[in-house]
Amino acid sequence: MILSKTRKLLSWGLSVIMVATVAALPVQAVTDNTQGVGYYNQGESYATYNGSDLGATYSKASTTFKVWAPSASKVVLNLYKTGSDSEAGAGKISSVDMSKDNSNGVWSLKVNGDQNKIYYTYSITVNGTTNETQDVYSTATGVNGTRSMVVDLDTTDPSGWSSDSHMLVDKQTDATIWEVQVRDFSISSSSGVSANNKGKYLAFTESGTKVNGSDDVSTCVDYLVEQGVNYVHLNPVYDFGSIDETNLSTPQYNWGYDPVNYNVPEGSFSTNPYNGEVRIKEFKEMVQALHNRGIGVVMDVVYNHTYSTSSAFEKTVPGYYYRMKSSSAFYDGSGCGNVTASDKAMYRKYMIDSVMYWANEYHIDGFRFDLMGCHDITTMNQLRASLDTIDKRILTYGEPWMADWNQNGIATSDACILDNASKVNNRVAMFSDKVRNALKGGTDDSTQGYIQGSTTVTNNIKAGMMGGSSTTFGKWALQPSQCVTYDSAHDNLTLWDKILKSNGSTDYNGTNSTFLAQNKLSAAIVLTSQGIPFYLAGEEFARTKNGDHNSYKSSDSVNQLDWTRVSKYKNLVDYYKGLMKIRSSYSPFRAADSSAINTTYFTENGSAIGYTIQNTTSNASKEWGTVAVLTNNSSSDKSVALKSSGTLPTSWVVVANGDKSGVESLGTVSGTSVNVPARSAMVLVDSSTFGRLAPDADYKTITVKHIEKSTGTILKTTTSKSKAGTTYSTSADTDLLADYLLVGTDGVTSGTVSEDTTVTYFYEKDSTPSYTLTVNYVDNSGAVVAATKTSKIKSGKSYTATVDDIDGYELDTEKLPANAGGILTADTTVNFVYKAVTAQNLTVHYYNANNWSKPCLYAYDDSGSSTVLLSGKWPGTAMTADTASGAGWWTYPAISTKSGKVMFTDGGSQQEPGASQPGYSVTGEVWIKNSATSFSSRVVVSYINQQGQKLADDVTVDGKMVTASSTYTTQGISGYGEPVAVIGNASGTWSTNVQNIIYVYNGGVEPPTVPPTEPPTVVPVSFYVLGDANFDGDVTLKDAISIQRHIAKINILTDIYAAAADIDGNLSVTLRDAVYIQQHKAGITIKYPVGSTQIYRGEVIQ
Repeated sequence: MILSKTRKLLSWGLSVIMVATVAALPVQAVTDNTQGVGYYNQGESYATYNGSDLGATYSKASTTFKVWAPSASKVVLNLYKTGSDSEAGAGKISSVDMSKDNSNGVWSLKVNGDQNKIYYTYSITVNGTTNETQDVYSTATGVNGTRSMVVDLDTTDPSGWSSDSHMLVDKQTDATIWEVQVRDFSISSSSGVSANNKGKYLAFTESGTKVNGSDDVSTCVDYLVEQGVNYVHLNPVYDFGSIDETNLSTPQYNWGYDPVNYNVPEGSFSTNPYNGEVRIKEFKEMVQALHNRGIGVVMDVVYNHTYSTSSAFEKTVPGYYYRMKSSSAFYDGSGCGNVTASDKAMYRKYMIDSVMYWANEYHIDGFRFDLMGCHDITTMNQLRASLDTIDKRILTYGEPWMADWNQNGIATSDACILDNASKVNNRVAMFSDKVRNALKGGTDDSTQGYIQGSTTVTNNIKAGMMGGSSTTFGKWALQPSQCVTYDSAHDNLTLWDKILKSNGSTDYNGTNSTFLAQNKLSAAIVLTSQGIPFYLAGEEFARTKNGDHNSYKSSDSVNQLDWTRVSKYKNLVDYYKGLMKIRSSYSPFRAADSSAINTTYFTENGSAIGYTIQNTTSNASKEWGTVAVLTNNSSSDKSVALKSSGTLPTSWVVVANGDKSGVESLGTVSGTSVNVPARSAMVLVDSSTFGRLAPDADYKTITVKHIEKSTGTILKTTTSKSKAGTTYSTSADTDLLADYLLVGTDGVTSGTVSEDTTVTYFYEKDSTPSYTLTVNYVDNSGAVVAATKTSKIKSGKSYTATVDDIDGYELDTEKLPANAGGILTADTTVNFVYKAVTAQNLTVHYYNANNWSKPCLYAYDDSGSSTVLLSGKWPGTAMTADTASGAGWWTYPAISTKSGKVMFTDGGSQQEPGASQPGYSVTGEVWIKNSATSFSSRVVVSYINQQGQKLADDVTVDGKMVTASSTYTTQGISGYGEPVAVIGNASGTWSTNVQNIIYVYNGGVEPPTVPPTEPPTVVPVSFYVLGDANFDGDVTLKDAISIQRHIAKINILTDIYAAAADIDGNLSVTLRDAVYIQQHKAGITIKYPVGSTQIYRGEVIQ
């Protein structure tokens, strides 16, 4: 992690200019730190608690709430109907005082009855000040994580979850780790992932994805399986603070190194951040899908700091969970405004409880610790020991450094840094910045390392090849299992961009042979070295961020994986794939201890390096014997004379050279001296043992065919690869269900992978035709201003085109289309015409709650590579009284920009937000009061008939001092009856963009008859059979078809029909519900009571 990930602004730096980025953080100097040791609040002044039941402990009969708040004089439990006040049905249920156990500082309350899906907070009073906060031990929350939620975790388990288990390797060094951010993985149009799942957890559940949805090149999880990656490292997926989950229609991006709720999945990666259960279930589905493909999941955890110091931790026990300089000043070892106190009993307990929860509840297979140098050694060793009680093979590794040692608060000897590796469990691995920098030079500058030709770092390269565990070249790790060998990560320039910069190039999309050779040379060293190989997603296809070295908040266009590069850089992709096959086939490369190191023998010729390694493992009889690795970073060929600690072979098979790699022969060489071509690596195998490897038969192909039964026409075919022994699941194609009916299947639709498998779904043409609805968003010149939307709808069904809120535009209501809504009887195109909106200058109003004599404004823009000041230098420019907004308000003249960040000061040392807090993000005209930001907005309402003629003048609903959670309401006009369609949200939440609502009336024209919604039969008022979606009295495959037709929007299931179709009870009818019915009919046991009689309580099912 680097300093600027969370966009913190430190007041002491503002007098000059805010630093927008900091170079990669090296391991701090090992001289003993004396500044800050024995920090202000280091002592344990409160009784602690060892129980495992903090938070909400749920049962259907009751829920017990417990919170450790030893300094509180009063704690009140608040129960809410929804996760925020802006949602339909919002309201407080009750507020009840809790009781304190003085022996341990825990407040508790038992609430009888089934509290599942009830939201809650605590109001905690300390020293006369009351703060309302979510639960530190939240396991579910509402939107933006401000309210905790009681959850029956069993109901969030996807089908088959009880059979899912950790996907682990025998030794940490058996792992090959591929680091990716959830959104980056699939948000690109080239990913081939369905539109609804792009950028979401569920993208990882899709199989058969191809580049641009039509290319022969696999993407996403299929690609990972084919490459041989066995662990995916996910950048932060806990609930973080930098993305507004109420405004996901507006593009937002952040890596997420700004924790809010550590034990809750991030909501922006789910399909519904408002429903606390959805993110949990979809996260589990992601983990399960990866496990089913033989891939483990590593979670990036950031326990070293929180998003702000107004966190749930600080509101619950003020002055306890952070290392403090005084009663109000925070140490900042993280560089993000605060550093947590891992060395204190209850935060140490929290960290351990948290990783145990993720490992047990979500089956997480490994943890990567951000800025691990902020944590103390004791905590990390105890955490490792606790995970061992689940499984010793769960991975643990982290960054052995911190942002600012003198701001860390603990002694050098106590910190989990690289120079203290000997004190740390040998399965708590550390990133080796030593080998990283030796390989490529400085992380963000133009300096060069070994791969670019440096001749001064060969010893560091040899040390890296030995996993930092060789006394000959510089030993820092206890053994290779403690060393993460890598050349790139999410921080800093990508490897490709670094190579270009160090060679003076900006040809990010080029194919320069020298640059590609340098990339391959780095890969060859990383993937044949001792230790745990790790690399950034896309490194293997020359991933570029166009030189952006700190893309933590850059746009999708910068951060997304461009899957078209898999084809463009196919030779490089295949090279990585081949190296991973070599590594997985040869145990000495993957030794956890020093046994393989003890058999190596190095030699060199200038900066050309060669070594031999012996196979003395228990697998030797089934693997290659002696192997030689040679690297040459110079611009000319080099001859390397090999030596061995044993018998030196004289006949070799080449399995890797500068062009290709793998387990197949690329030719032979003889003798003990080998010519290594310029800028390349070679891997040689003793020819007498080359034939020992068994054929690679680990992966099987799952083929799914979709066929029109009567004609035999193949409508669609998908293929994916899965590892033998894992599970697979297939389903009917929802796109085809717009035109066809599912009439049968052939083959086992889900099961365990043991051989190549084909599953066939049979369809027949639906006699009711479907038509395509195309919605275009253009300006007056016809230029596209937003992506076209298409959907297929059955003939005779009603439709309503969607009006988009487009940044910088509003709908031209003088050019409204006549066909924006109605009954679909043919292919239909709807064109919405937009006009540009003049950008509103940034205007800031501030409520002076601090009673400063004259508030000052400090405004800046840090969205680019450097910070731009928008007002005067720190501490800002004086504001003027704002009588128009009311008493206590102040304002500042409009600034000629649309958006930026602002802070307020008294003109001296006092500031809001506080020191080390981020500035308020603002756009247009805003009002800021008590840390809450409101804005001005506008909703334009139009009234037309079905011929597109206006029936009345537009009505503008203006919002002043509104928020993204406050609501607006519009209404129709009298004299025309009920509208036949309403385009847009008649009622909803405010947006910073102009929103358009269109009421469409019959206008004297008789409306066409709308066919009744299926099914037409009379249903019971209060009871239904779970799974009987068509209410024919039995659960059959026809019910699965009804669900599929619902998903395809052919026949929408509503009310009690939807309740009967919602097998897993998550208030949403999905394809999984159809699969559950298919499994039930196939005799497969599922945990949901399909076929049982249920009471209908009027639930709203999506």
